[in-house]
Amino acid sequence: MAMAVVFTCFFATLLPHLTNAASCQSNGAHSPAINPAGTHAILTVNDFGPGGDGGGPSECDGNYHPLPQRVVALSTGWYNGGSRCGKTIRITAKNGRSTVAKVVDECDSTQGCDEEHANQSPCKTNIVDASETVWNDLRLNTDDGEVAITWTMA
Repeated sequence: MAMAVVFTCFFATLLPHLTNAASCQSNGAHSPAINPAGTHAILTVNDFGPGGDGGGPSECDGNYHPLPQRVVALSTGWYNGGSRCGKTIRITAKNGRSTVAKVVDECDSTQGCDEEHANQSPCKTNIVDASETVWNDLRLNTDDGEVAITWTMA
C-alpha cells in the first residue's frame, strides 16, 4: 500500500512535466514547393499579441502584433530564413474569400516544446499561422483549428 502511494505521488508530480516525445520531434525545414499560381497550405490561428499563444515577439521585427493586425507566420521552409519578412501574401479559402496579410514570424518546423516556442510542438511544414483577423476576413471559424487554403505572394 505504501509503495502504491509513493508511486502515485511520484507520477502525479512528474506528469505535468512530461511531453509527447513524438510530437516534439522536428518536422524538417523543407516546406512544399511554392506554386506562383497558389500554394496549398493549412491555415492555423495564432495570437501574435503580448501574452498570446505565439510565444515571444515576432522573428521579423522583434515586435508583438496584436489584433486587429492581419499577420501570419510561415512554416520554416516558406519563411526561408526571414526572406519573406514584411512581405504580403494573399490567402484564399475554399469558400472563395481572400485577404492579404503581412509575414511577421516563422512557424518553426524544426524545434518546439520549449519556452521559446510557447511549449508548442513544431509546426507542420505546410502551415500559414494567421491572426484571428485573417480568419474573420475569410469568414472561417477559428474553432475549426486547421483549414485548407492556398496562398500566393501579393
